Amino acid sequence: MLGLDDDPIVALATPVGFSAISVIRISGKNSISIVENIFISIKPGKKLKNQSTHTIHLGYIVAENNSFLDQVLISIFKSPFSYTGENMIEISCHGSYYIQQQILQLLIRIGIRLARPGEFTFRAFINKKVDLSQAEAIADLIISENKICHDISLQQIKGTLSHTIKDLRKKLLDFASLLELELDFSEENVIFANRSELFSFLQELKMTLKDLIESFSLGNAIKKGIYVVIIGEPNVGKSTFFNQVIQEDRSIISHIEGTTRDCVEGEIILNGILFHFLDTAGIRKTKDPIEIMGVEKTMKKIEEAQVILYIFDSSNKEEKKIINDIQTMNKKYPLKNIFFIANKSDISSFHNFENLKSKIPYFFEISAKNYHEVKRVLNALSSLFLNQLKNKKILVTQYRHYEALKRSLRELSFASHTFNKGFSVDLVSINIKEALRYLGEITGEITSEDVLKNIFSKFCIGK
Repeated sequence: MLGLDDDPIVALATPVGFSAISVIRISGKNSISIVENIFISIKPGKKLKNQSTHTIHLGYIVAENNSFLDQVLISIFKSPFSYTGENMIEISCHGSYYIQQQILQLLIRIGIRLARPGEFTFRAFINKKVDLSQAEAIADLIISENKICHDISLQQIKGTLSHTIKDLRKKLLDFASLLELELDFSEENVIFANRSELFSFLQELKMTLKDLIESFSLGNAIKKGIYVVIIGEPNVGKSTFFNQVIQEDRSIISHIEGTTRDCVEGEIILNGILFHFLDTAGIRKTKDPIEIMGVEKTMKKIEEAQVILYIFDSSNKEEKKIINDIQTMNKKYPLKNIFFIANKSDISSFHNFENLKSKIPYFFEISAKNYHEVKRVLNALSSLFLNQLKNKKILVTQYRHYEALKRSLRELSFASHTFNKGFSVDLVSINIKEALRYLGEITGEITSEDVLKNIFSKFCIGK
């Protein structure tokens, strides 16, 4: 459990194993003076405590029996100009696993304890170096696997979300203060704020919260990867298309219908965005119990996906049937991004899809055997989400933030309704205070120990 103690802590900040160098981090009030007891500078008489912050010093780590463990670089970060806000030391030693462990054990023996998961960042939060949403962004940045996730996490570390939430809270606090003043002078029947202006102000705040809430579907998808499900009737080229996408022969290709019985998954990164592609069982009526299970799984995957690639065989499908299928798909999945792909253009000569292409945003005529034609679909797919990202100044990526924003919006809606109906100010004030509390949970201005424990326990030990 995370605590508020300020005793010095230590952890390996680089992965365990062999490498050119390893970095050992120490943080705490007495960390510099403690490390000085086991460090000998190459310059005789040089004391770490007398050195300026953000300086690096070459020397040796020496064990209790005066044996030299390693030649190291010591980096000094003095409070408050450090990651944690405390005095910090970083020891850059050689990357031998033996050396790492010998230095760690030595530090523990002289009074520095091992850090708990996330304790360095927790101390940064306690010392107001970062707020809670920025701390979560740091964790996301560490595990980011593509450019877009990296960019979003970096923006949130800079405080784009934090500043927006804090600005909302400030406006709400000003609003609440006026209401509290009216309650204090209720017997004098004094009104401190124009009712129409305050109602408009509430509507404006609600719109801002709605925008943030709506951004979560995109932000969460980008963070976890976009799920793209490939569907269609049996033997229309779904598996051929899938294999071209991931550039592997992972799905079985055969002229026999119903070859794919289960979902086959592959991942690629397109223009910095992670996409999960799922090749599914062909959708058709069948009596085969195994194939029925495959079709049922396909239907479930469609519900979970952000994008549907509906592939059909353009060589043997009438245009009326194609139009009917398109209308059915759009009606059945109105909130999904649907790409309609007329496959087997290499053997289809009697269709003219120009009319459909002009009416349907994402309609492609391709041969799945040709990678360059498949690439046109992939480029359009990545452009779809890149364009959405351009239109969003702030993205909510944490489910915890999403839930807090929804609760805050609910309270503001209650307040707005109460205000509009002319109910007493004290009822409106209750809803405003609740909205403030939920917004405060996002940045950590208001939080509980359980929430903090849950967040920081997910960090690695050295962070």
